[in-house]
Amino acid sequence: MLIRIADEVIFRVLGDEAVILNLATSQYFGLNSVGTRLWQLIAEHGSVEQVIEASLAEYEVEEKQLRQDLTDLIQQLMQKGLVQSEAQEASQAV
Repeated sequence: MLIRIADEVIFRVLGDEAVILNLATSQYFGLNSVGTRLWQLIAEHGSVEQVIEASLAEYEVEEKQLRQDLTDLIQQLMQKGLVQSEAQEASQAV
């Protein structure tokens, strides 16, 4: 799955944490250090599989757990309008 940060979203890294704000909706979200790194990898790669690959190289974590945690994070970010999947963009274009 491909995912991208929504156009109206800004973020700032503060120490090892991040604050994300959707300017259009005023929705904001805070991330801990691991969530911040996942956010950075999403911004860099745009591919869930590449985020998983990079994360497995950086962290000592079981792939199954990482996939579940990343899926949960992406769902939360999507609900707040902070990221979009290619499927969402296609349905909005119709």
